[in-house]
Amino acid sequence: ETGHSSADEGLMIVREAHARGVEHIVVTHAMLAPVRMSVAQMREAAGLGAYIEFVYNGVFGTSKEYEMRDYARAIREIGAKSCILASDMGQVGNPLHPDALAAFFAGLLREGITQADIDLMSKTNPAKALGLKP
Repeated sequence: ETGHSSADEGLMIVREAHARGVEHIVVTHAMLAPVRMSVAQMREAAGLGAYIEFVYNGVFGTSKEYEMRDYARAIREIGAKSCILASDMGQVGNPLHPDALAAFFAGLLREGITQADIDLMSKTNPAKALGLKP
């Protein structure tokens, strides 16, 4: 994963990883601070084989940075085949991971993201990123 690198640094990491034959790389919560990748940057990273991570933490609570529709729009532009969904929860006062994921998936469904794409982004793609599926 690219961690909390800036958008430009994250792309440098993805480019170098790709050049060196790294097969599994994830851009950590690409839209959120401090990363803040644009859709064009996320598309570039995905084009180099990286998965783009979207986390519930960015659309929940008093410090949320985006609305669910913003995530849905970005997922459509990048393509679900290159995205991963995660909770980024675990902090005191936030929902437990399973509850957060259930709310996240329900919100994406309301925004028109299909169950098949949610399954792809929350099951298949993470398994591939971990090298568990070809």
